[in-house]
Amino acid sequence: MHTDLKKTLTAVGRCLPAEGEPIWEQLRQMYDLTLRLMSQELSVIYDREAFGHPVGQEQQTFARRQSAGVNNGVAVILTIAEPLPAMKKLTEAVEEHWKAMLLAAIGEVARQSRLPYFEKAFVEMEIITPRGSGNARLWDTSNRAIQVILNNLKGVFFEDDSMEHMAFSVVGRWGEKGVTIIRVSELNQSRQTGVGCF
Repeated sequence: MHTDLKKTLTAVGRCLPAEGEPIWEQLRQMYDLTLRLMSQELSVIYDREAFGHPVGQEQQTFARRQSAGVNNGVAVILTIAEPLPAMKKLTEAVEEHWKAMLLAAIGEVARQSRLPYFEKAFVEMEIITPRGSGNARLWDTSNRAIQVILNNLKGVFFEDDSMEHMAFSVVGRWGEKGVTIIRVSELNQSRQTGVGCF
C-alpha cells in the first residue's frame, strides 16, 4: 500500500495563511488533516513492519517499543508511551495501534510470569498529557477512548467489563511526555493496600 505523506503535509501547509493568524475554518481543516496524517503514518509504519523487512531480520516492532508491562505481585502495570487519545481522534488506524501496543505490553507481562486473572478487577488508567498552548480546555476525562483499553483487557485479566467483573477509574495529569499507565488489580485488594491511590 502506498501512502503519500508529503501530499497530506502539503495540504496542512496550504491551510496556513501567508500572513497573520489562521482563521477558525483553517484551524479546523488543519486539525482534520493532522488526524489523517497520524493515521497515514501508522499505516506506513505497520505496512513496513509487515512487508518491508528482509526474511529473518529481527526488529522490535513500533508497538512493542511504545509499550511495557510488569507484574509486581499485587497489580499488573501496563505502560504505553502515548497519552490515551480522545474519542474524536480514534480513527481505525489509531485504534489498531492501541490494540497492538496493549497486546505487546500484555505479552511482556506474560513473558515474566503467568498472567493473573481477577474475579473482580479494578482497572486504573492514569493519562499523562504534555501541556500545550490552550489544551487545558480540551482535556475531558469522559471523552478519552477508555473502551479501547477495557475491550482489550477483558477476557485476559477478567471475564467481562460488566459491573460484576470490573470497576475502573480515569485520572489525568500534565507531564513532560505523554504516557498512559494502566494498573489492573483485584478490586478488594486495591482497596486494602491503597493501590488505587495515585
